[in-house]
Amino acid sequence: MVRNCTIAVVLWVALVAAYVIYVWNEVPWVGSLVAATAVWIGLVMINGARYALRDWNARNRMARSERPRDGELVSAVGELRGVMDTLRAPFSGRECVYYSYELGAQRTEKNYAARDYSGFGMARSAVHTPYGSFTIGSLPVVEGLGTTPVDRDLVKQYIGSTEFTPLDGLREMVRTVAGLHTQPPPVKVDWRIGEPRADIDAAEIKETIIEPGTTVTAIGRYVAASNAIVSDTNDQGYLRIRRGGDARKVSVFPFEAAWKLLGGLAFIVGANAVLYLARG
Repeated sequence: MVRNCTIAVVLWVALVAAYVIYVWNEVPWVGSLVAATAVWIGLVMINGARYALRDWNARNRMARSERPRDGELVSAVGELRGVMDTLRAPFSGRECVYYSYELGAQRTEKNYAARDYSGFGMARSAVHTPYGSFTIGSLPVVEGLGTTPVDRDLVKQYIGSTEFTPLDGLREMVRTVAGLHTQPPPVKVDWRIGEPRADIDAAEIKETIIEPGTTVTAIGRYVAASNAIVSDTNDQGYLRIRRGGDARKVSVFPFEAAWKLLGGLAFIVGANAVLYLARG
């Protein structure tokens, strides 16, 4: 994932340089920057369409009850249940198999305040599908789940009784998270980011959980030896878990991939058309 981000940044810099050189003395550099950025967004969307098409194929293979092969991208839909013990979410006290939390000063449009505390927890768990169970083999990236109401008294107790791992800042946190998503459950991490400044009574507190029995879609690389779905950061990306899904539904057309492809082409064509008109 870090490698993909680096490639994306290098591509953006290359596009900006190319457009500035191409329309030198004909269009202000700001126009070149905007056009290059729009083309870059289009290329990112087209690449996203490629991944969306792979997800669509994986979902359809499972819906047709095709057993995945070792190393293949798999999309398992079913109830996520704990294999052994479940967890208690630290800020709400609710039973869960996964939780994440963050705490910091209130954020506004003009003040994107840093977080003071952040953490994850994941119990040993498996997705139970109509075609068998698949173990969650690494800490997932959780998508599309809302936050749960928190109990500030529980928050104070947890902050006061937990030994947090100190991190210097957001950059170190991002680097640490990249390695964390390759670790198998059970996983529990609690981070203190910099010097805490927020008052817990007035702080912005968010907690996301997955309760036992929640229907999810888990997308990742299949490991036959352990019958697990894991992250594959070199190719297929992090293991992802989304809320909901239909285990038996076969989609006849990859609409998400198509929209991303068309949207990406629209960005590229539109940016170059505007730049052409600006050159006169």
